Amino acid sequence: MDDAATLGGKRILLLEDDTDSRESMVMLLELAGAKVVSTPTAEEALAALQRTEFDAVVTDVAMPGRSGFWLVGQIRQLAARPTVPVLAVTGHPFPRDGMLRAGFDDQMLKPVAPAQLYETLTQLMRRA
Repeated sequence: MDDAATLGGKRILLLEDDTDSRESMVMLLELAGAKVVSTPTAEEALAALQRTEFDAVVTDVAMPGRSGFWLVGQIRQLAARPTVPVLAVTGHPFPRDGMLRAGFDDQMLKPVAPAQLYETLTQLMRRA
C-alpha cells in the first residue's frame, strides 16, 4: 500500500466518542503505518495535545459534552501547536465553509473510505 509509507510513523490524535467507530478508525490509521493515540472525549484529546506533539488530529464533531468544534477552537489557541492539521470526521453534512471558519482544515463524512482518509491526511500534513 503506497499510503502506508506516507502515514508511516506519523503521530495522529483521534477523538471519537463511539467505541466501535474509534476502534475502526484506529485500525485504519495503524494499517497505514500511523502511530495513533485515541480518546473518547474532547477534554482528554486536549490534554494529550498538551503533553505530546502530533502530526494531525482527526476528530468527530457532534459528541455528548464538549464537541469537536470546542476542541478545534482550543487547538487554535494553543501557543505550541496552533497550526496542527485538524480533520473533522462527521456523520452530519455541515457546510464546508463553516467548518473551515470554525478552524478545521478539512472534513469527511462517515463512513470513511480508507483511501480517501489516507489521501486527505497526507495532503493536510504536507501543507502544515
